[in-house]
Amino acid sequence: MSDDRTSSSGDILFTIQKPLPPPAGYASWLDYAVEAFSTRQAWLESLWETWVDDTAVELDREEIRESARLELRALRKAAGAADP
Repeated sequence: MSDDRTSSSGDILFTIQKPLPPPAGYASWLDYAVEAFSTRQAWLESLWETWVDDTAVELDREEIRESARLELRALRKAAGAADP
């Protein structure tokens, strides 16, 4: 038997009626995601690339995060939203 959270095939469906509030200290879930995501894999991939390509550059983990912050600011600017 299915309810509003499962499909006829048994897959779980998500039907959130309103967004959850972001974690304390963050203006939005996107702000939280930018600050909380792991930069390790992107850094490791750039490091490995330097081993096989002399022109490759090892990325700095804080610069990866700052790049994500800049992208979020650009999205807000394009949407006409204020940066918190």
